[in-house]
Amino acid sequence: MNDVLSHQEVLLRMAVSLLVGLIIGFERTVSRKPAGIRTYSLVCIGSTLFMIVSAYGLQVVPVGAITRSIDPGRVAAQIITGIGFLGAGMIMQDRGRVRGLTTAAELWATAGLGMAIGLGLYVLTAVSVLAVFMGLYSHNFFNRMGILPPEERESESAECEKKLVRP
Repeated sequence: MNDVLSHQEVLLRMAVSLLVGLIIGFERTVSRKPAGIRTYSLVCIGSTLFMIVSAYGLQVVPVGAITRSIDPGRVAAQIITGIGFLGAGMIMQDRGRVRGLTTAAELWATAGLGMAIGLGLYVLTAVSVLAVFMGLYSHNFFNRMGILPPEERESESAECEKKLVRP
């Protein structure tokens, strides 16, 4: 890693981060999930920003008369912890079903993407974005092949009708 990033490289990393967050957030918005374009963009951009600051902005910090090196891995660990906390808030139990688990996992993966972009690991980011989408859509693929049982989803109106019929 270089000691200082050029302005062009900072702009490139932040633009790629915004684009990745928008792409993944768009998919979740179209799927009518609670976290969408804004959430995923902010998670990816924030993770990129924190990794750039930790890897390039905090390499050597003067502490009094002593110059001390900072480990960028410590900031990365805190990003993972913070996103885990945010993701935990997305997970809910509703009528015996767990909801928001995929959203929480995808937020966590998006933070990882932002961290990779912050370090300039573009190939890893591109491969990871493909892997995220393959993971998201593999359930439908395996469902159609008959490998997985179909999901049991009742519409809200059908569920309301059942409640009205019950004494």
